[in-house]
Amino acid sequence: MKYIEDAFLDKSGEKRAANGSSGQEVDIPSISGYLQAAPSEGTSKGSASKPKRPNKRFRKTELSAPRPRKTKKPVKPTVVDDELKAVWESLPKNLHFLLSFFDDSVTGNYYRGEFKESRETLIRRLLDPELNLEEASRLLGVCPATVRRYTNRGWLSHHRTKGGQRRFRLRDIVRFVEEHGRLPEE
Repeated sequence: MKYIEDAFLDKSGEKRAANGSSGQEVDIPSISGYLQAAPSEGTSKGSASKPKRPNKRFRKTELSAPRPRKTKKPVKPTVVDDELKAVWESLPKNLHFLLSFFDDSVTGNYYRGEFKESRETLIRRLLDPELNLEEASRLLGVCPATVRRYTNRGWLSHHRTKGGQRRFRLRDIVRFVEEHGRLPEE
């Protein structure tokens, strides 16, 4: 510890007093004197060269051209292809047919016990699925934080699971897009 304390004490004044030169002021050159003298000493080869830059990555000392911008990726075609469009257009007719002409009486003969859910509940679950946050954000084309913002503002209906996670119904997402568009204004 003593050597650290001695570093901060002015021991040179005591040495000068011992030598008898305590009254004289010593001319101490400034750092600019050293910087101006250094290039002249280093140019013994006769050519003026630039001083070496310190090898520090975080300090930018000269201007340079910016990096070229990344090219935009080509836009992917829409998700709805011809086959999916045909299924979508025939969906109302097929649903009407499934709801009105079939029931569980024949299927019930081949399974023991009761079904977990009724036929109507099964069709409702398939038509209006429960979506998690990732699926909702993918359908809306926004980041999950934006979907959370929509729910916090009351624009997008949701419910929470026992674990506190947000769940969305497809009908609520469709209603949100019809009312607000994909990117609503505040």
